[in-house]
Amino acid sequence: MEKRNLQSNVFSDTVMNNIQNLTDMSLDFYGTLIDNVLQNNSGTAQRVSQMSSNLMAPVQSMFNSDHCCPPKEECPPHCIASIHRKAMMGERIIVPFQVSNPCDVEKTYRVGLRPLHDQDGNTANSQPQLNKQQVSLPPHGSERVLMSLDTSKLGAGTYTAEIVLREKEYNQNICFTLDLSNHSGPTVTPHEEKKFKLKWQSWKTHFYCELPANQRHKG
Repeated sequence: MEKRNLQSNVFSDTVMNNIQNLTDMSLDFYGTLIDNVLQNNSGTAQRVSQMSSNLMAPVQSMFNSDHCCPPKEECPPHCIASIHRKAMMGERIIVPFQVSNPCDVEKTYRVGLRPLHDQDGNTANSQPQLNKQQVSLPPHGSERVLMSLDTSKLGAGTYTAEIVLREKEYNQNICFTLDLSNHSGPTVTPHEEKKFKLKWQSWKTHFYCELPANQRHKG
């Protein structure tokens, strides 16, 4: 056990020497006593070691925890959510999303948009619009916001934008990606209407109501 000399600006050297001697004697006595107990009784040593660990665990946990004071200041992630849509050129799309409040107090968020850019970083000729610029949410409440975009002025390719939510100081973004393709959709071929009128008349007639072509223009 390490011994350190005591110093004081109040007491004389003689008094401090006496206190030092008493302190050294006490340390020697209790240090020897503890060593003897621990050496002669392994069970006692284990219990003392376990007790020390139990006493120090809360302190170590407090200093190792991320929740200790002062807290770490961290910015929120760039994208708290991502939305990916596919559409064809000329389509008008509506993109819904929910803003929720997980807290026990009312929250108000401003809602905004950053410009839509194409895959080369150029600002798109058509920009999305929001139906709301702010939402006020009760505790554990949510509200739907709609973003609309007319793609009639856009060419085929990939476009990106960011929906921005802001309560006070930090922007929290929803990353939006649009894949716009140049296709006309599925091809539909209507049936001839007369096929729906042709039916079985009786066992005496043919399957078709119409006359054969060589008889159709007679008489």
